[in-house]
Amino acid sequence: MTAPIKLLSNDMPGAPQLTNAWGAMTALLDACLVDGFHLKTINSLTSADGVATATISGGHQYRAGQVVSVSGASQSAYNGDFTVLSVTGTTFTYAVTGNPSSPATGTLASKTAPLGWQIAFTGTNKRAYRSLNVSSARPYLRVDDGLDAAYTTTYAKFAKVTMAEGMSDIDTFVGARAPYDPLAPTKNEVGTGSGTTAYNGWYKWYYAKAAANAADTSAPPAGNRGWCLVGDDRGFYLFVESIDGYGLGGKCFTDFASFRGNDGYASILCAHAAYFTANTAPSSVDGAAYNTSDFASRFPRTLDTTGKVVMRPFLQVGSNVNVSFISLNTNNAQIVSGYSTGVQWPNGPDYGLILSPVLLKEGSHLRGQMPGMFFVHNDSPGFDHLEQITGVTGYPGRTFVIVKVAHGSTNTPLTAFMAFDITGPWW
Repeated sequence: MTAPIKLLSNDMPGAPQLTNAWGAMTALLDACLVDGFHLKTINSLTSADGVATATISGGHQYRAGQVVSVSGASQSAYNGDFTVLSVTGTTFTYAVTGNPSSPATGTLASKTAPLGWQIAFTGTNKRAYRSLNVSSARPYLRVDDGLDAAYTTTYAKFAKVTMAEGMSDIDTFVGARAPYDPLAPTKNEVGTGSGTTAYNGWYKWYYAKAAANAADTSAPPAGNRGWCLVGDDRGFYLFVESIDGYGLGGKCFTDFASFRGNDGYASILCAHAAYFTANTAPSSVDGAAYNTSDFASRFPRTLDTTGKVVMRPFLQVGSNVNVSFISLNTNNAQIVSGYSTGVQWPNGPDYGLILSPVLLKEGSHLRGQMPGMFFVHNDSPGFDHLEQITGVTGYPGRTFVIVKVAHGSTNTPLTAFMAFDITGPWW
Protein backbone atom coordinates (compact mmCIF):
# COMPACT_ATOMS: atom_id res chain seq x y z
CA MET A 1 0.00 0.00 0.00
CA THR A 2 1.29 3.47 -0.90
CA ALA A 3 1.86 5.61 2.16
CA PRO A 4 -0.22 8.81 2.16
CA ILE A 5 1.50 12.18 2.33
CA LYS A 6 1.50 13.61 5.86
CA LEU A 7 1.40 17.34 6.61
CA LEU A 8 2.21 18.17 10.22
CA SER A 9 2.73 21.49 11.98
CA ASN A 10 3.25 23.06 15.39
CA ASP A 11 -0.35 24.34 15.60
CA MET A 12 -1.96 20.90 15.43
CA PRO A 13 -3.50 19.66 18.70
CA GLY A 14 -1.02 17.61 20.68
CA ALA A 15 1.87 18.48 18.37
CA PRO A 16 5.39 18.42 19.84
CA GLN A 17 6.97 21.83 20.32
CA LEU A 18 10.44 23.11 19.58
CA THR A 19 11.63 24.92 22.68
CA ASN A 20 14.95 26.35 23.77
CA ALA A 21 16.02 22.98 25.19
CA TRP A 22 18.36 20.25 24.00
CA GLY A 23 16.38 17.21 22.91
CA ALA A 24 13.44 19.17 21.50
CA MET A 25 14.33 18.21 17.91
CA THR A 26 14.59 14.48 18.57
CA ALA A 27 11.29 14.62 20.48
CA LEU A 28 9.67 16.27 17.45
CA LEU A 29 11.12 13.73 15.03
CA ASP A 30 10.14 10.80 17.27
CA ALA A 31 6.54 12.03 17.20
CA CYS A 32 6.38 12.95 13.51
CA LEU A 33 8.31 10.05 12.04
CA VAL A 34 7.62 7.13 14.38
CA ASP A 35 5.09 7.55 17.19
CA GLY A 36 2.41 9.98 16.05
CA PHE A 37 0.69 12.26 18.55
CA HIS A 38 -2.69 13.38 19.90
CA LEU A 39 -3.82 9.88 20.87
CA LYS A 40 -7.57 9.47 21.42
CA THR A 41 -9.83 6.60 22.51
CA ILE A 42 -12.59 5.89 19.99
CA ASN A 43 -15.89 5.19 21.71
CA SER A 44 -17.64 3.77 18.65
CA LEU A 45 -16.73 3.03 15.05
CA THR A 46 -19.31 2.24 12.37
CA SER A 47 -19.35 2.04 8.58
CA ALA A 48 -21.88 2.44 5.77
CA ASP A 49 -21.41 2.73 2.01
CA GLY A 50 -17.63 2.68 2.25
CA VAL A 51 -17.37 5.45 4.87
CA ALA A 52 -16.37 4.85 8.49
CA THR A 53 -17.55 7.16 11.26
CA ALA A 54 -15.53 7.34 14.46
CA THR A 55 -17.09 8.87 17.58
CA ILE A 56 -14.93 10.32 20.34
CA SER A 57 -17.29 11.59 23.00
CA GLY A 58 -14.78 13.97 24.58
CA GLY A 59 -13.91 15.61 21.24
CA HIS A 60 -10.93 14.99 18.98
CA GLN A 61 -9.80 18.25 17.23
CA TYR A 62 -8.71 16.42 14.10
CA ARG A 63 -9.02 18.37 10.86
CA ALA A 64 -10.55 17.44 7.53
CA GLY A 65 -7.74 16.52 5.15
CA GLN A 66 -5.23 15.41 7.78
CA VAL A 67 -4.07 11.80 8.03
CA VAL A 68 -5.01 9.83 11.14
CA SER A 69 -3.93 6.38 12.22
CA VAL A 70 -6.73 4.11 13.46
CA SER A 71 -5.88 0.95 15.40
CA GLY A 72 -7.32 -1.77 17.59
CA ALA A 73 -10.30 -2.87 15.50
CA SER A 74 -10.86 -6.61 15.21
CA GLN A 75 -12.00 -5.94 11.62
CA SER A 76 -8.77 -5.08 9.78
CA ALA A 77 -10.43 -2.82 7.18
CA TYR A 78 -10.88 -0.16 9.85
CA ASN A 79 -7.17 -0.10 10.78
CA GLY A 80 -4.44 1.92 9.09
CA ASP A 81 -3.64 5.44 7.99
CA PHE A 82 -6.56 7.36 6.48
CA THR A 83 -7.29 10.85 5.27
CA VAL A 84 -10.06 12.49 7.29
CA LEU A 85 -13.03 13.25 5.03
CA SER A 86 -15.18 15.32 7.40
CA VAL A 87 -15.41 16.27 11.06
CA THR A 88 -17.81 17.39 13.75
CA GLY A 89 -16.87 18.20 17.32
CA THR A 90 -17.11 14.53 18.33
CA THR A 91 -16.85 12.55 15.06
CA PHE A 92 -14.61 12.13 12.05
CA THR A 93 -15.10 10.08 8.89
CA TYR A 94 -12.78 8.23 6.52
CA ALA A 95 -13.06 5.83 3.58
CA VAL A 96 -12.86 2.07 4.16
CA THR A 97 -12.47 -0.74 1.68
CA GLY A 98 -15.09 -3.45 1.45
CA ASN A 99 -17.96 -3.91 3.86
CA PRO A 100 -16.53 -4.52 7.33
CA SER A 101 -19.03 -5.51 9.97
CA SER A 102 -20.50 -2.56 11.84
CA PRO A 103 -19.97 -1.52 14.55
CA ALA A 104 -16.28 -2.35 14.87
CA THR A 105 -15.12 -4.29 17.90
CA GLY A 106 -11.88 -4.16 19.82
CA THR A 107 -9.90 -1.57 21.77
CA LEU A 108 -10.22 1.35 19.37
CA ALA A 109 -7.87 4.32 19.19
CA SER A 110 -6.77 7.06 16.81
CA LYS A 111 -3.90 9.52 16.58
CA THR A 112 -2.29 11.96 14.19
CA ALA A 113 -0.40 9.58 11.95
CA PRO A 114 3.41 9.53 11.82
CA LEU A 115 5.30 9.08 8.56
CA GLY A 116 6.02 5.42 9.27
CA TRP A 117 9.75 5.32 10.02
CA GLN A 118 11.75 3.40 12.61
CA ILE A 119 14.38 4.28 15.20
CA ALA A 120 17.25 1.90 14.46
CA PHE A 121 19.58 3.08 17.24
CA THR A 122 19.20 5.47 20.13
CA GLY A 123 21.16 7.35 22.76
CA THR A 124 20.64 10.33 25.04
CA ASN A 125 19.05 12.92 22.70
CA LYS A 126 20.45 10.90 19.80
CA ARG A 127 18.58 8.91 17.19
CA ALA A 128 19.28 6.99 14.02
CA TYR A 129 16.09 7.13 11.95
CA ARG A 130 15.45 4.89 8.96
CA SER A 131 12.71 4.37 6.39
CA LEU A 132 10.76 1.11 6.57
CA ASN A 133 9.94 1.18 2.84
CA VAL A 134 11.82 -1.63 1.06
CA SER A 135 11.77 0.37 -2.19
CA SER A 136 14.26 2.72 -0.54
CA ALA A 137 17.98 2.06 -0.09
CA ARG A 138 17.10 2.92 3.54
CA PRO A 139 20.01 5.13 4.55
CA TYR A 140 20.23 6.23 8.16
CA LEU A 141 19.64 9.74 9.44
CA ARG A 142 21.69 10.26 12.59
CA VAL A 143 20.43 13.16 14.67
CA ASP A 144 22.49 14.31 17.65
CA ASP A 145 20.40 16.79 19.60
CA GLY A 146 22.39 16.65 22.81
CA LEU A 147 24.72 19.08 24.55
CA ASP A 148 28.23 18.41 23.24
CA ALA A 149 31.02 18.44 25.84
CA ALA A 150 32.65 21.31 23.95
CA TYR A 151 29.56 23.52 24.18
CA THR A 152 27.63 25.40 26.85
CA THR A 153 24.01 24.66 27.67
CA THR A 154 22.86 28.28 27.24
CA TYR A 155 24.11 28.51 23.64
CA ALA A 156 21.98 28.27 20.47
CA LYS A 157 20.21 24.94 20.05
CA PHE A 158 20.60 22.68 17.05
CA ALA A 159 20.84 19.04 16.09
CA LYS A 160 23.90 17.78 14.23
CA VAL A 161 22.71 15.61 11.32
CA THR A 162 24.56 12.95 9.33
CA MET A 163 23.31 10.68 6.53
CA ALA A 164 24.89 7.22 6.51
CA GLU A 165 24.82 4.17 4.27
CA GLY A 166 25.11 1.89 7.32
CA MET A 167 25.43 2.01 11.10
CA SER A 168 26.25 -0.62 13.73
CA ASP A 169 25.28 1.52 16.73
CA ILE A 170 24.31 5.12 17.40
CA ASP A 171 27.92 6.36 17.15
CA THR A 172 29.42 4.02 14.53
CA PHE A 173 29.08 4.45 10.76
CA VAL A 174 29.54 1.78 8.10
CA GLY A 175 30.23 2.66 4.46
CA ALA A 176 29.57 6.04 2.91
CA ARG A 177 28.23 9.02 4.80
CA ALA A 178 27.58 12.71 4.35
CA PRO A 179 28.80 15.19 5.24
CA TYR A 180 32.26 13.72 5.53
CA ASP A 181 35.75 15.22 5.50
CA PRO A 182 38.49 12.54 5.24
CA LEU A 183 40.95 14.96 6.82
CA ALA A 184 38.64 15.37 9.83
CA PRO A 185 36.46 12.23 10.02
CA THR A 186 34.46 13.32 13.09
CA LYS A 187 34.10 16.99 12.06
CA ASN A 188 30.30 16.82 12.05
CA GLU A 189 29.82 14.59 15.07
CA VAL A 190 32.31 15.57 17.79
CA GLY A 191 32.91 19.09 19.03
CA THR A 192 36.44 20.41 19.57
CA GLY A 193 37.88 23.14 21.73
CA SER A 194 35.96 24.75 24.55
CA GLY A 195 34.08 27.85 25.59
CA THR A 196 33.40 30.62 23.12
CA THR A 197 35.93 29.30 20.58
CA ALA A 198 34.56 25.75 20.46
CA TYR A 199 33.61 24.14 17.16
CA ASN A 200 30.49 22.00 17.31
CA GLY A 201 29.06 20.44 14.20
CA TRP A 202 29.14 21.13 10.49
CA TYR A 203 25.66 20.23 9.16
CA LYS A 204 23.05 21.48 11.62
CA TRP A 205 19.31 21.75 12.04
CA TYR A 206 18.97 24.91 14.13
CA TYR A 207 15.79 25.40 16.12
CA ALA A 208 16.63 28.10 18.70
CA LYS A 209 18.79 31.15 17.99
CA ALA A 210 18.94 34.49 19.78
CA ALA A 211 18.80 36.86 16.80
CA ALA A 212 19.41 37.17 13.09
CA ASN A 213 23.18 37.49 13.06
CA ALA A 214 23.82 36.41 16.64
CA ALA A 215 26.64 34.00 17.39
CA ASP A 216 25.79 30.68 19.02
CA THR A 217 27.08 32.08 22.32
CA SER A 218 24.04 34.39 22.56
CA ALA A 219 21.32 32.73 24.61
CA PRO A 220 18.03 32.19 22.74
CA PRO A 221 14.80 33.26 24.45
CA ALA A 222 12.29 30.84 25.91
CA GLY A 223 9.15 29.85 24.04
CA ASN A 224 7.96 27.63 21.21
CA ARG A 225 9.17 27.88 17.63
CA GLY A 226 7.02 27.49 14.54
CA TRP A 227 7.59 24.43 12.35
CA CYS A 228 5.97 22.33 9.67
CA LEU A 229 6.86 18.97 8.15
CA VAL A 230 5.62 17.27 4.99
CA GLY A 231 6.63 13.83 3.79
CA ASP A 232 5.99 10.12 3.50
CA ASP A 233 7.73 6.86 4.42
CA ARG A 234 10.73 7.61 2.13
CA GLY A 235 11.52 11.20 3.00
CA PHE A 236 10.47 14.52 4.46
CA TYR A 237 10.93 18.28 4.35
CA LEU A 238 11.16 20.22 7.62
CA PHE A 239 10.84 23.98 8.06
CA VAL A 240 11.68 25.68 11.37
CA GLU A 241 11.46 29.27 12.57
CA SER A 242 14.56 29.23 14.76
CA ILE A 243 14.34 33.01 15.28
CA ASP A 244 10.98 34.54 16.13
CA GLY A 245 9.72 36.73 13.31
CA TYR A 246 12.38 35.78 10.78
CA GLY A 247 10.61 33.06 8.84
CA LEU A 248 11.17 29.35 8.42
CA GLY A 249 14.46 27.80 7.31
CA GLY A 250 14.37 24.67 5.13
CA LYS A 251 15.82 21.23 5.83
CA CYS A 252 15.26 17.80 4.33
CA PHE A 253 16.17 14.13 4.37
CA THR A 254 14.66 12.17 1.52
CA ASP A 255 15.13 9.76 -1.34
CA PHE A 256 14.93 11.31 -4.78
CA ALA A 257 13.99 9.89 -8.17
CA SER A 258 17.40 9.27 -9.71
CA PHE A 259 18.01 9.51 -13.47
CA ARG A 260 20.59 6.75 -13.11
CA GLY A 261 19.43 3.16 -13.03
CA ASN A 262 20.43 1.27 -9.89
CA ASP A 263 21.54 4.40 -8.07
CA GLY A 264 22.43 3.11 -4.61
CA TYR A 265 22.89 6.62 -3.21
CA ALA A 266 19.71 8.40 -4.33
CA SER A 267 19.14 10.23 -1.05
CA ILE A 268 19.82 13.84 -0.07
CA LEU A 269 20.42 15.64 3.22
CA CYS A 270 19.76 19.39 3.46
CA ALA A 271 20.96 21.39 6.44
CA HIS A 272 22.58 24.60 7.63
CA ALA A 273 26.18 23.99 6.53
CA ALA A 274 28.60 26.07 8.58
CA TYR A 275 31.72 25.14 10.49
CA PHE A 276 32.90 27.97 12.69
CA THR A 277 33.45 28.82 16.35
CA ALA A 278 30.61 29.44 18.79
CA ASN A 279 31.43 33.15 19.03
CA THR A 280 31.41 33.76 15.26
CA ALA A 281 28.64 36.01 13.95
CA PRO A 282 27.24 34.50 10.72
CA SER A 283 27.46 37.84 8.91
CA SER A 284 31.24 37.80 9.27
CA VAL A 285 31.42 34.49 7.44
CA ASP A 286 29.11 34.98 4.50
CA GLY A 287 28.11 38.59 4.35
CA ALA A 288 25.20 40.29 6.05
CA ALA A 289 23.10 40.58 2.92
CA TYR A 290 22.74 36.85 2.46
CA ASN A 291 24.32 34.63 5.08
CA THR A 292 24.48 31.03 6.13
CA SER A 293 22.49 31.39 9.32
CA ASP A 294 19.41 29.22 9.43
CA PHE A 295 16.82 31.97 9.26
CA ALA A 296 18.28 32.99 5.90
CA SER A 297 17.74 29.57 4.39
CA ARG A 298 19.20 28.85 0.98
CA PHE A 299 16.65 26.08 0.55
CA PRO A 300 14.41 27.95 -1.94
CA ARG A 301 17.29 29.22 -4.12
CA THR A 302 18.41 27.52 -7.34
CA LEU A 303 22.03 26.79 -8.28
CA ASP A 304 23.27 26.96 -4.68
CA THR A 305 25.00 23.89 -3.26
CA THR A 306 25.12 25.19 0.32
CA GLY A 307 24.02 22.46 2.73
CA LYS A 308 22.73 20.04 0.07
CA VAL A 309 24.71 16.80 -0.02
CA VAL A 310 24.54 13.21 -1.29
CA MET A 311 26.75 10.34 -0.14
CA ARG A 312 28.43 9.54 -3.48
CA PRO A 313 28.48 10.97 -7.03
CA PHE A 314 26.29 9.46 -9.74
CA LEU A 315 29.26 7.28 -10.75
CA GLN A 316 28.74 5.51 -7.37
CA VAL A 317 32.39 5.86 -6.33
CA GLY A 318 34.13 8.52 -4.32
CA SER A 319 33.08 10.62 -1.35
CA ASN A 320 30.11 12.85 -0.62
CA VAL A 321 29.29 15.58 -3.14
CA ASN A 322 27.21 18.73 -2.96
CA VAL A 323 24.27 19.24 -5.32
CA SER A 324 21.89 22.09 -6.07
CA PHE A 325 18.23 22.57 -6.89
CA ILE A 326 17.21 23.77 -10.34
CA SER A 327 13.86 24.39 -11.97
CA LEU A 328 12.50 26.53 -14.82
CA ASN A 329 14.99 29.27 -15.65
CA THR A 330 12.38 31.98 -15.92
CA ASN A 331 14.64 35.01 -15.50
CA ASN A 332 17.91 33.77 -17.04
CA ALA A 333 19.57 33.84 -13.64
CA GLN A 334 19.50 32.29 -10.22
CA ILE A 335 15.96 32.39 -8.84
CA VAL A 336 14.34 32.30 -5.43
CA SER A 337 11.13 30.28 -5.51
CA GLY A 338 8.12 32.56 -5.27
CA TYR A 339 10.20 35.71 -4.91
CA SER A 340 12.62 36.54 -7.75
CA THR A 341 11.49 34.54 -10.77
CA GLY A 342 10.45 37.24 -13.22
CA VAL A 343 6.91 35.86 -13.61
CA GLN A 344 4.04 38.05 -12.47
CA TRP A 345 1.31 37.07 -10.04
CA PRO A 346 -1.12 36.08 -11.29
CA ASN A 347 0.24 34.75 -14.56
CA GLY A 348 -1.58 36.65 -17.33
CA PRO A 349 -2.52 33.90 -19.82
CA ASP A 350 -4.24 31.64 -17.29
CA TYR A 351 -4.57 34.01 -14.33
CA GLY A 352 -2.99 31.30 -12.24
CA LEU A 353 -0.13 29.81 -10.31
CA ILE A 354 2.88 28.41 -12.19
CA LEU A 355 4.60 25.43 -10.55
CA SER A 356 7.37 23.19 -11.82
CA PRO A 357 9.23 20.19 -10.36
CA VAL A 358 12.62 20.61 -8.69
CA LEU A 359 15.60 18.80 -10.22
CA LEU A 360 18.97 18.01 -8.67
CA LYS A 361 22.09 19.26 -10.42
CA GLU A 362 25.39 17.51 -9.69
CA GLY A 363 28.20 19.47 -11.30
CA SER A 364 27.24 19.71 -14.97
CA HIS A 365 24.82 16.76 -14.76
CA LEU A 366 21.20 16.26 -13.74
CA ARG A 367 21.15 13.62 -11.00
CA GLY A 368 17.40 13.29 -10.42
CA GLN A 369 14.16 14.90 -9.30
CA MET A 370 13.00 15.84 -5.80
CA PRO A 371 9.81 14.12 -4.66
CA GLY A 372 6.70 16.20 -4.08
CA MET A 373 8.49 19.58 -4.08
CA PHE A 374 7.69 22.33 -6.59
CA PHE A 375 9.17 25.74 -7.21
CA VAL A 376 6.71 28.62 -7.42
CA HIS A 377 7.36 30.70 -10.55
CA ASN A 378 5.20 33.68 -9.65
CA ASP A 379 6.74 36.52 -7.68
CA SER A 380 5.07 36.98 -4.27
CA PRO A 381 1.76 35.20 -4.90
CA GLY A 382 -1.06 36.12 -2.54
CA PHE A 383 -1.19 32.98 -0.42
CA ASP A 384 -0.94 32.39 3.31
CA HIS A 385 1.50 30.00 4.94
CA LEU A 386 0.13 26.42 4.79
CA GLU A 387 -2.73 27.47 2.51
CA GLN A 388 -3.90 24.58 0.32
CA ILE A 389 -4.29 25.21 -3.40
CA THR A 390 -6.15 23.25 -6.08
CA GLY A 391 -6.82 23.80 -9.78
CA VAL A 392 -3.17 24.50 -10.70
CA THR A 393 -2.61 24.43 -14.46
CA GLY A 394 -1.00 21.15 -15.50
CA TYR A 395 -1.82 19.31 -12.26
CA PRO A 396 -5.48 18.26 -12.36
CA GLY A 397 -6.78 16.62 -9.22
CA ARG A 398 -3.74 17.69 -7.19
CA THR A 399 -3.73 19.67 -3.95
CA PHE A 400 -0.63 21.65 -3.01
CA VAL A 401 0.30 23.24 0.30
CA ILE A 402 2.13 26.56 0.19
CA VAL A 403 5.08 26.92 2.58
CA LYS A 404 6.47 30.41 3.16
CA VAL A 405 10.24 30.16 3.63
CA ALA A 406 12.78 32.77 4.72
CA HIS A 407 15.72 33.49 2.47
CA GLY A 408 17.01 36.92 3.42
CA SER A 409 18.70 38.54 6.37
CA THR A 410 16.83 41.81 6.93
CA ASN A 411 14.71 42.58 9.95
CA THR A 412 11.66 41.99 7.77
CA PRO A 413 12.64 38.70 6.14
CA LEU A 414 12.30 38.32 2.43
CA THR A 415 9.76 35.56 2.01
CA ALA A 416 9.99 32.81 -0.55
CA PHE A 417 7.10 30.53 -1.49
CA MET A 418 7.38 26.81 -2.12
CA ALA A 419 4.71 24.24 -2.94
CA PHE A 420 4.39 20.61 -1.92
CA ASP A 421 2.06 18.02 -3.43
CA ILE A 422 -0.02 16.60 -0.58
CA THR A 423 -2.25 14.45 -2.80
CA GLY A 424 0.51 11.98 -3.61
CA PRO A 425 1.80 9.49 -4.13
CA TRP A 426 5.28 10.86 -4.70
CA TRP A 427 6.59 7.60 -6.13
